[in-house]
Amino acid sequence: MALILIAAVLTGSAGSAIRQVGLTHNFLAKSLVGNPEVEIIGFLKTDPTWSKPKVIGSRLRGASMTALASISTIRIAGVSKSIRLPIRLTSSKEIRLIPGEKFTVTGVAFPTAERRVAALIATTGNFRKLSQANYLQRLSAKIRDAFRKSAISVGGAGGALIPGLVIGDTSLEEPTFAVNMRRVGLSHLTAVSGANFAIIAAFLLWLSQWVFKRVRSRLILTSLVLIGFIFLVRPSPSVLRASVMSAVILIAKARGIKADSIPSLGLAIAFLILMDPFQAIDPGFALSVAATAGILLLAPKLEIYLGEKFGHEKFAQLIAIPLSATIMCTPVILAISGLFSLVSIPANILAEPVVAPITVIGFIAAIVSPIIPGISHLLLVLIKPLAQLIVWISNFASGLPVLMLPKSYLGAAIALLIIALIKFRKWLALSLLLVAAILVIALPGRWPGTNWSVANCNVGQGDGLAINLGNHEALVIDVGPDPKLMDKCLNDLNIERIPLLVLSHFHADHVHGLDGVLSGRKVSSVWVSNFDQPKSERDSAVLLLGNIPIHQATTGEVVRFQSSKGQVEIQVLWPSKVQSNFDVLPGDGSAINNSSIALLITVGNLRIFSAGDLEPQAQEAMLALTKIAPVDIYKVSHHGSSFQYPPLLSALHPKIALISVGAGNSYGHPAASTVNALQSIGAKVLRTDQDGALSVDGALKIRTKRNDWWNISWG
Repeated sequence: MALILIAAVLTGSAGSAIRQVGLTHNFLAKSLVGNPEVEIIGFLKTDPTWSKPKVIGSRLRGASMTALASISTIRIAGVSKSIRLPIRLTSSKEIRLIPGEKFTVTGVAFPTAERRVAALIATTGNFRKLSQANYLQRLSAKIRDAFRKSAISVGGAGGALIPGLVIGDTSLEEPTFAVNMRRVGLSHLTAVSGANFAIIAAFLLWLSQWVFKRVRSRLILTSLVLIGFIFLVRPSPSVLRASVMSAVILIAKARGIKADSIPSLGLAIAFLILMDPFQAIDPGFALSVAATAGILLLAPKLEIYLGEKFGHEKFAQLIAIPLSATIMCTPVILAISGLFSLVSIPANILAEPVVAPITVIGFIAAIVSPIIPGISHLLLVLIKPLAQLIVWISNFASGLPVLMLPKSYLGAAIALLIIALIKFRKWLALSLLLVAAILVIALPGRWPGTNWSVANCNVGQGDGLAINLGNHEALVIDVGPDPKLMDKCLNDLNIERIPLLVLSHFHADHVHGLDGVLSGRKVSSVWVSNFDQPKSERDSAVLLLGNIPIHQATTGEVVRFQSSKGQVEIQVLWPSKVQSNFDVLPGDGSAINNSSIALLITVGNLRIFSAGDLEPQAQEAMLALTKIAPVDIYKVSHHGSSFQYPPLLSALHPKIALISVGAGNSYGHPAASTVNALQSIGAKVLRTDQDGALSVDGALKIRTKRNDWWNISWG
């Protein structure tokens, strides 16, 4: 056994090393310095999909299409090479190709962190098709396209879910629905796996008995259909694992040998990792294998135990499968996401009865969709209520809290320990779980603390600051690049009303999260910069704000009012009423940065200064207009970049400096010179990339929300 294990490790390591060397030591990899223009010839490997718009730096990058391809020829700086490498393609235009088609296109090559490809090619020209895909690939593309159109004609979230359940096509699903499915533990339903193969195979074997008397003939027919099914659903890791395992079992049955599913699973894993070593680190592959292993190893024992306990065989079968899959998947889920949903098992139990009819009827609808679209439409109308039930389960259960554990291998180790204790020391495991639940619910001192005054949300590479006014109210300055992160932060802070929302300037990393702030909260008024650029982000923000009063804040304005936290005073120190012209510094928009609203805010005895992305020349001009006294908290300008005016730092002389910055950002934020300058004047420097979300109370006591091992909570 030890020799087999050693041989397996050495074989896997050798395969991974050879593949990694091939990706990093080649003509393309050596030419990536300077992002060269390239012309490539290759074959498309996956269906092109639209990625959602996202904030890159201060700009909102629109949706783009992405796909995997295998190149056969590449031309760089007039030099052509025949080379076989996997690459990632992106295009701002629609890619009208199907997997298997040969094409040529021009673009710009970039290094990429994606480990299974050699480079990212951002295409700049139009794709030109050189040859067609094979017959099966063309047929499967035709079926997928027709089936997608039938699902669109049915409409609704249930109609959008059916292609995902049947053939793994999730292109019609809303991003929020996909998040809900993951949160509830139902996302495996939209990734074609062994369950789909088992359902289709069982249906075909049952149906073919009326045509073929010999078992071998039925198995051959089933095998041929399943091969076509692989082309239809696309060969993802879970599909390949399920297909190889199914093939082993079918061959064994055809030869009259008793099929053993555990060796079949082991053979599938070994074969696929040898073919593609990167599947060993693919989360989807790991979850697929874990779920299958749970069903094979635990489900039979659980079924017997539950049957004896409750005396109902069907009920035991219904619970045993999702329970066993969940138990085995939990350590992997905790290592990947740190989330454990207590409703995952009930959700899967409720959804399981409708999966088989949706899969079988949907499969028939998919096959007939290119030939008789009307029949396909009627079949989808028939199963839409069943799909709608899964949608309802997902939407309802996603609103319930999940247990948030550290996103690390420690969380997985805890889960494995508990599973082991349940097996060998049941009462000890239950006692530990009970104690852990009491500690999570009852222990005080969670972020942000009961008496927080200022909170800097962890929104990635962007800004999002909240100043507590008491009674679930807060002043909010900037809303970050991600609506979900900003909404979650304000939920953690228990903010329901925002008397004043300040958008310091219209760069996307400060305003794109606006939708999250407006979700379920009342905003009374909004202050914005008097420089209406970038226009696209400004127009989007104004459209979202609707009828909420908007005011362009300028130097000299002062607002005072009383809150439960004490007297509040807000002084506008910048921008000036007349726009100033400053030198353009390196970066993404000095004119826009220098239009940022700078505020000096006093709440009770606490003084806070915030100035968006204000750069040195504007900081100097502001300091010339106003005498600035020392403050307690300084939200550091421009994410702690090197563009700071030292006399302003000296004038502010903050006790605490908060730097809102994304981990691993490409801008080098925060600059070491800025951090050193702040520390040299006695400021306590905190940064969201290292400390997570930050909060400070009236006594300047600091709380952070790091991803430490003890951070376990409900969320």
